[in-house]
Amino acid sequence: MAENEFSSFAETIASLGTLTKIESAVSTAIKTSRVPAKETRKLLKCMSSQEAGNTALFQFMRDLFEKVGFGQIELVRNDIFRYDFAISHSPVCKLYPHVKGKKTCYITAESLSQFFTKDLGLPGTAEEIACQNAGDKRCEFAISLQPLAVYQLALDSIDKSIISGIMEGQDTKKISESLDMEVNEILFRMNILKRYKILDDRYGMTEIGETYHKYGEGMGGEEEDFQPPWKDMAIISNAISASTSFAEAFTETTSREPLWEVQEKDIVNLADEAKKSKSFAELLSKQVKSDMEE
Repeated sequence: MAENEFSSFAETIASLGTLTKIESAVSTAIKTSRVPAKETRKLLKCMSSQEAGNTALFQFMRDLFEKVGFGQIELVRNDIFRYDFAISHSPVCKLYPHVKGKKTCYITAESLSQFFTKDLGLPGTAEEIACQNAGDKRCEFAISLQPLAVYQLALDSIDKSIISGIMEGQDTKKISESLDMEVNEILFRMNILKRYKILDDRYGMTEIGETYHKYGEGMGGEEEDFQPPWKDMAIISNAISASTSFAEAFTETTSREPLWEVQEKDIVNLADEAKKSKSFAELLSKQVKSDMEE
């Protein structure tokens, strides 16, 4: 850690206290924000980032992350296996006012990964690819998704019927008649299948499409249908508020009545330890253990 990341002990404690509140809010938000597969599918099927940004799911995600304390998140890229997000004027960056030349928003990246994995059912990894503290114009995060999980969620029973129809040699009109759907709707879905490399430019099956038809159509079981979390946003907001209030009370109590006698030497590398720890509780346990060993 550079010596000037925090100008004082008080600044260090204040920053860790804010991170504790954010961590508590994230934990509560993830627990209360599971999204139905049909809503996740709407996001996955969007052909542009603008279209995806207008979905109820992304609008919920944007509001949720702002309530947690990450600032206003923007969707800037949506490929089939990758989503990029940007945050201008990140509050997390401001927790490290003296950092120059380094990325600092690891907690934002990890929270994005948790949201996609636990709430959307899309396992993936998140990486901060740009950061204001590293000299970039804004903070940017790339989410790389597991392809198999994406295919399992993105394609529904109608898509599978279209694939089967094409494999049987049916034309678009025949498929629309068999599914009792408008031809335009079938073409719209076929264009999405092109995007997912199931169909080629002439709407013929690709090698990926043939493999999916042979092995992948049976993926997944019956989908659970439940109310999307944005229907209960007030409940989620209250839960987040309660969790951050508890975290704030906890950090205030520990600063008034510390669990150990704090020496200046004990906090020289505290910020680095925070980055290595999965939670503030883990950081505390490390410090207590260190004191007991001395």
